[in-house]
Amino acid sequence: MIRTLVVFSMIFLFHSGSSSATLSGMTLLGQGEVKYMGFIKVYDAALYADTQLNGQGVMAADTSKCLQLTYDVSLTIKDFILGAETILSRQHSPEKIAEHRSEIDNLHGAYQDVQKGDHYTLCYNAPERRTTLALNDTVLVSVFSAEFADMYFGIWLGPIKPIDERLRDRLLMASGKGLAVK
Repeated sequence: MIRTLVVFSMIFLFHSGSSSATLSGMTLLGQGEVKYMGFIKVYDAALYADTQLNGQGVMAADTSKCLQLTYDVSLTIKDFILGAETILSRQHSPEKIAEHRSEIDNLHGAYQDVQKGDHYTLCYNAPERRTTLALNDTVLVSVFSAEFADMYFGIWLGPIKPIDERLRDRLLMASGKGLAVK
């Protein structure tokens, strides 16, 4: 369980290029770190969102957001996929996962190994309904689906069994806890 938390937590960072959502014009909502066994730092996380949340909440389909994960350890592609699949399967029914399987596989197919200091960026651009994954500011993949974005960001921010509840609460600090839920 802890390995899964560590592995998956490392999966994303933020700051993407091209026409996806970026940190420009976004507000830092919160940040935290994930540690394995309480003392091995795996990554730092930071959540950014539109400056106009308008009470909608961070997880609303009309809210652009970016999650940045900066790694303190090396991880493999297999680590990311195992972590993501584990968290998604505890948050969602097999039917819901099957409904989004092609999108999940598309994103997972873009993962690359990371080394200490690398960062993944997961951004959701609300007007385009596009989720973009970037590694060290290089866009790797884009997925067009607001439902997929809700599902995948839920790994960290969801109200039900996120990767780490304390991390979720720290990331959502400036948004207010009620905004985590749709």
